[in-house]
Amino acid sequence: MTIEKYIKSLGSLENKKVILLGGTSGIGLELLKHLRKLNVPVILLGIEKDLLQSLKQEYNLVDTIYYDQSSYSSIDNAIKELLSKHNDFTTIVLNAGVLGVNKVIDNGYPGTIGINYIGTRYFIDQISPKLKQNVRFVIAGSFVAAFHLKKNLDIKNSKLKTFTQYNVSKIYLEAYFYKLYSENKYPNLEYICVEPGLTNSGVIRHFNIVVRFLGKYFLKWFFHSTSKASLGLLTGVSLRCRNGHFVTPRGLFSLSGYPKVKTLPKRRQRQYLFK
Repeated sequence: MTIEKYIKSLGSLENKKVILLGGTSGIGLELLKHLRKLNVPVILLGIEKDLLQSLKQEYNLVDTIYYDQSSYSSIDNAIKELLSKHNDFTTIVLNAGVLGVNKVIDNGYPGTIGINYIGTRYFIDQISPKLKQNVRFVIAGSFVAAFHLKKNLDIKNSKLKTFTQYNVSKIYLEAYFYKLYSENKYPNLEYICVEPGLTNSGVIRHFNIVVRFLGKYFLKWFFHSTSKASLGLLTGVSLRCRNGHFVTPRGLFSLSGYPKVKTLPKRRQRQYLFK
């Protein structure tokens, strides 16, 4: 199967209008390319203003909005602007994330946890009660959410190692995804979680040039491309998915391959984290 044939198998997306967070690099940018080839209107939220403007022109986007997921005030302002200018979108893709930001950010959490989990959760919590139309949230998770987690771990500990922060952020995020769709607090909202597998995404951009170079070519040689990895998010947008669906690559250990739709494993639900 080719990427083009897989996309065709998803059916039409002509009735979709997508809000895309984390769409300026890596799998998010590849998703943006797929969506625009399918003539899906896209509103792009991101932190790099010049890049947003460039992408708006290149891909004929509906709009771009400044958005910094490390800042509550920025998230609030982006939501306010989004809802004041656009009220007919159908899907929000939550793909914004980082690896290697260790400084404590303004919500009091270490950077990677504060951006990947707390920032994503804050965005969902703030925008959800304001949405009157049917909207689907497509949340980017990670295979690391299957890893073991110490129950007494302090996620505000600024001394947590980089990869521990990343693992914790995805563990909490996937558990929160389960909480959202199982509680069904807002019947007009749907939640899909997608694990894209291993690929050369923009998530390592905060590391030094040696790590970025080695990571890029290792991932390129041994795992799937960003274009194929982004198909999981595209599947989450499509009619193939329903509320609570979990999308992973179908290959060995769910690290690469075309997407497969299933249910969230019990070991990822972890509702004890919210008690």
